[in-house]
Amino acid sequence: MKNLIYKLVILLTLLGAWVNANATTVEFQVNWPEWAQENRIEFYNTAVDAADRDGDGDTTEVINSNLVTTRYGGQNAICVPGFCSIPAVANTSFSQNYTFNNVPSGNYRIVMYDSFGDGWNGGGSVTVLVNGTNIGTVAANAAVTSTNVFAISDTPTGLSTQTCSNTNLTNAWSNLGASPQATAGAIPVTISTSATGPAGWVFSTDTMNTINAWSSTAVQGRQSLGVLFEWDPTPGDGAAPVYRAVNTDGAVNDNDPGGQGTMQINFGGRTVNNAIVHLDRVGGVGAGVANTSRWSVNTAGVNLGRLAGVGHFRTFTNNKLYRDMLVVSANTESSTDTATGTAAGSVVYQGQYSTLSLGLDGIGLEGAGGDGMEMVVCVPQADLSLTKTVDNNAPNVGENVTFTLTVTNNGPDSTNNIQVRDILPAELDFVSSTASQGSYASGSGVWTVGTLANGASATLDIVVSANTAGVITNEAEIINADRIDPDSEFRSGLTTDDLADGIADDDEASVQINAGVVDISVTKNSSNDFIPGGSNTYTIVVSNAGPSEAVGLVVTDNLPSGVTLSGSWTCTPSAGSSCSSPSGGAVGGTSVSVTVSVVSGGQVTLSVPVVYSTDPTDY
Repeated sequence: MKNLIYKLVILLTLLGAWVNANATTVEFQVNWPEWAQENRIEFYNTAVDAADRDGDGDTTEVINSNLVTTRYGGQNAICVPGFCSIPAVANTSFSQNYTFNNVPSGNYRIVMYDSFGDGWNGGGSVTVLVNGTNIGTVAANAAVTSTNVFAISDTPTGLSTQTCSNTNLTNAWSNLGASPQATAGAIPVTISTSATGPAGWVFSTDTMNTINAWSSTAVQGRQSLGVLFEWDPTPGDGAAPVYRAVNTDGAVNDNDPGGQGTMQINFGGRTVNNAIVHLDRVGGVGAGVANTSRWSVNTAGVNLGRLAGVGHFRTFTNNKLYRDMLVVSANTESSTDTATGTAAGSVVYQGQYSTLSLGLDGIGLEGAGGDGMEMVVCVPQADLSLTKTVDNNAPNVGENVTFTLTVTNNGPDSTNNIQVRDILPAELDFVSSTASQGSYASGSGVWTVGTLANGASATLDIVVSANTAGVITNEAEIINADRIDPDSEFRSGLTTDDLADGIADDDEASVQINAGVVDISVTKNSSNDFIPGGSNTYTIVVSNAGPSEAVGLVVTDNLPSGVTLSGSWTCTPSAGSSCSSPSGGAVGGTSVSVTVSVVSGGQVTLSVPVVYSTDPTDY
């Protein structure tokens, strides 16, 4: 046993701070020309705590919460067990590589140790690669005491925008002993978990505190789900390091602590978009040092967005969040002050999913092996409905009719990317369309509506003409939006009871028309010859040879100059036919207009009394 130790500190030429947007991998390429069992390398964050762990009177080398490589994990250890790909072995000389995965952000230092008098003559080196890029070489020589630092930093997320009505926040939670469940508005939310090693989960009811840390003030003081993720249930003396709680051999011991956990948030089989999770009391303190659970996204295609949070609520573009690991707090309550409390904030999981899978792992020293947190979930929802009307449900073949579609957002949230599909059947020919917003593509039948605020509506008029006689059905359905519809499912199709509840789905609508084929003839006769100053009666007969009823025929007669009505015109239908008015016009009038319907084989007779002017210049 040597009782005098020289600490040989790295000489590292920095290539600049390393910034990464994904989990960082650090690799050591170590070369020892002579190596005894006392030789070791420490790789750690430069944050400090109150302990002088190596007894040299200097606390600057001791990490606060995430010691990555340590002398305390074993005399010959070059890294925390489970985090080096190759363990160190005693030899007189060797070159070996060591890989550290998922290294969190921070400023790191490397120190090379050797015991005095064992024959080692210096000259050792360590080349450092971060995510495969060489950032410098450590050269160790006796009596070198300077310290150099290299930085690893995840890219913090910017602020995202996502709203969710307070009516859709989870409230009371039940079934806490097995699979906690609640409702977010009309959507069921259920939590399921798994864990590796001795890690475990405990759930309870809790209450969010009242600091202004969330994207919704309604979260303050709200009932929450208490979540204890305990990755190290058998803590040791507080000196053994834990960077990430991974259990590699199944044993429960201080050098191989804890495990990882997975939390799945299930939405009752419904596909949701952009669910929000409000978190309270993330991170804590144990064994005099800070600890935190780190949350990562396991669901493919989902990205983490930051909505709000205190400064030490850290969110990164590599889809991870945790409390700032580099500051010790003696307070287990969330605070806006980094030094005096745990973290709180709101995040949105951007994407489309029915189950959101989140991975948790613990970061902290041995003895600080759990994180008691709280959560409130909000699921954005917009109740969309669709109606459809037609201005004439019994047109003649070749006659234009107008279908009017109205889509309404009954809230409570606004919704974007709304699409409605109305594919015209082959019996209808497209003529034109007019939308109050967005556009309609007759080929695909898709009306791209866009965005509707809570309570807003949009309309689409489609003008068509029937090319075939008979009953024609035209159907339409909402096929897309970026919020879940609480009482419908636009992915299920027109012929499906969306929620299998026996209730008509209000995201679809249909209307029928009965197009007919008619043979219309019009005759016009007069009772007298034309004499200036005289009178006459014109008789107009509209006949239908069928085979269908002619509906909505408009009969007009504009009298020539010098001819005016001498009284009201009359309209007389045969049995089964009809006139919109039995009479009309007045003395001095100059036109006739009436709408008639004529059954097959029927007719309508108009009698138009007129008088002729005595002035020849009127003609």
